[in-house]
Amino acid sequence: MITVRSDINGPPLTFHATVSGLAIYLDNFSMIRLAKGDVSRRKRFIASLNRGAELLFSVTNAAELSGPQGRSLAMLRDFLDEIGPRWFPVELDAVEVVKRETAGASPAECCLSAQFMKDYFTDRVTRCTPNSGEVIDLSEQFFKLGPALDWVCPQRDSICRGKADLDAALVQKIEAYNVEVEKSSQWLDQHFPILPFTPDRPATFTYVNLIRNLIVNAKAHRLKQGDGVDFCHAVMAASFASVATLDKHWKQRIESLPKPNGLARVYYEPELDRMVNDVEAWMIAGAPPLAFGSSRVGV
Repeated sequence: MITVRSDINGPPLTFHATVSGLAIYLDNFSMIRLAKGDVSRRKRFIASLNRGAELLFSVTNAAELSGPQGRSLAMLRDFLDEIGPRWFPVELDAVEVVKRETAGASPAECCLSAQFMKDYFTDRVTRCTPNSGEVIDLSEQFFKLGPALDWVCPQRDSICRGKADLDAALVQKIEAYNVEVEKSSQWLDQHFPILPFTPDRPATFTYVNLIRNLIVNAKAHRLKQGDGVDFCHAVMAASFASVATLDKHWKQRIESLPKPNGLARVYYEPELDRMVNDVEAWMIAGAPPLAFGSSRVGV
């Protein structure tokens, strides 16, 4: 949930991003399916958000969703606008998030993308210059997600280059790690041991065990285009959401991680109806709060 608090004599000073209930992380394909598919399913999903669920959303989600044009883009915008303020600006750099956990940050501070929120806020108030006559309306309508597609569009090329860099970096890392494994049978356990799950460092658990999985299975399952950003999606979705959608391969990788753990329940494309049914049932029954906390950032 996004809210802004302002000084009585001046413009808004801080925004507060909070997750106090069921956290949901959707891959882009699922968002497109929800936006353009069965109308009843879409309404039920939005109703679940209105009952207290929250969507974890990254700037990369916005950039990738801004690709469709025409009616498809309009339907996506409408769907994102229906989410209202019930979203949390999530960081996608998994390495940065692991660093924050190591430094002892809270879960909300670990996964918050302060820059995304600042950029979003700046874009939304650009028209409201002194003496313009425009009024900054900080009601729930202010925090609609649809406008994020507009200001991200000019950045799509640079974001796509960043995704390509993530792909290359992940491939290079796994290749280099495998060279080390071939040199020493002990290297893997020394650098990427099987970690047990701890609630205060979920991303570290997911990151280290996923990297180990990729090293061990490097020859059987070669990395492909898009896996760099998908790796980051998987770490963030599994670690900080209650419910998530990923593609089949990443769902399987998450489900193969050591148990017991407190990671998200993950669904893939053919299971979208089941996911909406489950979320709806949990929210109607009164899903236990995630206790994700709040993060405050100056604007």
